[in-house]
Amino acid sequence: MTKIVLATLGSHGDIYPFIALGKALQGRGFDVVVATSGHYRPMFENAGLDFAAIGPDEAELVRRLNVSPREFVRNVLSDDFFVVRLAQDLLAENVRDLMPVVAGADLVVGHHIAYAAQLAAELHDIPHVHVLLAPSLLMSPDDPPLITSERLGPAPFARAPGPVGRVWNRILVAAFRTAFRPMTKRARRARAELGLPPSRAIPFLDAGGARAVLGLYSPLLTQGPSGAIAVGATFHDGGAAALDPRIEAFLQDGPAPVVLTLGSFAALGGAEVLRHGVAAARALGRRALVIAGRDDARFIRAPKGPDLLVWGYAPHSAVFSRAAVILHHGGAGTGVQALRAGRPQLIAPFFVDQPDNAARIARLGVARVLPKAQFTPERATEELRALLEQPDYALRAQQVAEQVRGEDGARVAADVIENLLQPK
Repeated sequence: MTKIVLATLGSHGDIYPFIALGKALQGRGFDVVVATSGHYRPMFENAGLDFAAIGPDEAELVRRLNVSPREFVRNVLSDDFFVVRLAQDLLAENVRDLMPVVAGADLVVGHHIAYAAQLAAELHDIPHVHVLLAPSLLMSPDDPPLITSERLGPAPFARAPGPVGRVWNRILVAAFRTAFRPMTKRARRARAELGLPPSRAIPFLDAGGARAVLGLYSPLLTQGPSGAIAVGATFHDGGAAALDPRIEAFLQDGPAPVVLTLGSFAALGGAEVLRHGVAAARALGRRALVIAGRDDARFIRAPKGPDLLVWGYAPHSAVFSRAAVILHHGGAGTGVQALRAGRPQLIAPFFVDQPDNAARIARLGVARVLPKAQFTPERATEELRALLEQPDYALRAQQVAEQVRGEDGARVAADVIENLLQPK
């Protein structure tokens, strides 16, 4: 049986697409093994997928770093390059863990941050496929990413560029790549220490000789030639089970609420956004349902009342379509679930790809963006009011949802992978 190893790292938004892809490949008769942090073992095994743990799990990682989970999240959210440095800290360990998993495989499919999977594949002389979960890393001159910093603001890319604008964008992309390359010095050194030949590809950014690059996101988020690799969104979120009766009762007990969530990760560093979002909903006479991930009411500190329910987790697919507005952080997985739900969105991006995801969703005419640094109750109230009272947002959200619901990125990606494995 043909063996495929899927490797990913990150939060739920980095995990769910690989569950969807793994199930699609397994359904075609492939022997699929997923390798990631042991923290996620139950998710994959509950989906019927074979699992291999790589590197430290979440508890071990925070122990090694000598920080609390909340401090770890603050470090990640305050430093866009923290994850790249951490991935290099763990690179040798992850390669060691992956070597026996990859042995005998016919193909390795890896998330861009799982550079260890690419190295293990090369060491075994096995082809690999590079997966992107958001379009920002393409750095396309035709559809450039929104790269921003609190000190300098957004990078001055030309939007909807003509010929001159594309030349300017290529110059900026080259400058960003040049600036990023030194940050991957340890990964490139590790490559040499493993006896692999030098490569001009930049770790964590480039595909590095991959047989294919697959964008597991909606092509609606891209413009121009960069959309060619977008195979479509995936929607796995564990939503097959019935909602908890208390959430169901809250949803049925009044008008559609504002649903607020910062995903499985950012909630630990975004209690203030959730608190201000609840205040804004109340200022407009709206109920609020907060899906707080690992956060809870103690950290949100919103005054209790019958118009508010704070809950740890509920599948986005089960609650978003019942919202008046969805307030979220712009994570790739959350964003596509909000698009599929067909409801207006208020996006408060935090870091890395989230500002770019937010900008791409907003240009579809379905959302407004209010960055975390500007997220006050007053500003949030203004933005929510516009989304609720201007009918174009709801109309456009329904139109976009019809297109997104027709996507099946896992199936299309499986088509590509199956074709790659056909005898030539």
